[in-house]
Amino acid sequence: MNESVVKEIENEGLSGKTEAEKVREKITWLVFSILGRKYAIKSSAVDEIIRDVKIYKLPFLPSYVEGVMNRRGEPFTVLNPVPIIEEGNDATIDSSLFLVFNRSDDKLSLHISDILFFCDTESDDLHLIPGLDDDRVVLGTIDYNHEEIPVLNPDTFEALLLKDLGN
Repeated sequence: MNESVVKEIENEGLSGKTEAEKVREKITWLVFSILGRKYAIKSSAVDEIIRDVKIYKLPFLPSYVEGVMNRRGEPFTVLNPVPIIEEGNDATIDSSLFLVFNRSDDKLSLHISDILFFCDTESDDLHLIPGLDDDRVVLGTIDYNHEEIPVLNPDTFEALLLKDLGN
């Protein structure tokens, strides 16, 4: 009988904690630049960062597809995010730096300008853009050192590619 009373008191003590006392989930972000603008992506969405690889151009593809790279004998599609993020802007990225997405079903990489830093924020620090569906390129922003950094959705790149190629 005493054990049940002790458990009841312990449960009341746990449920009485305020939100500030509860442990919040931390998310690690990779912050990088594309043509001088900062963007973030969950670090868990990135498998590898590659520098100085040759891109093989492919004909008859959308303007945002730069071609393919050879990564350990496997072809990976290289995407230029500029025309996707900023419609009408077909600027090319002059660096040779690529984020390889951590995906089991696709082999995609994103051409970027530079890696800036990694940062940790709490899960509720992601400010989602309300009223938009899940296939948007920019999910929202994170606040880091009083700066709002747009967060990119890696799933959007695959969905756009599949839509444009008719698959």
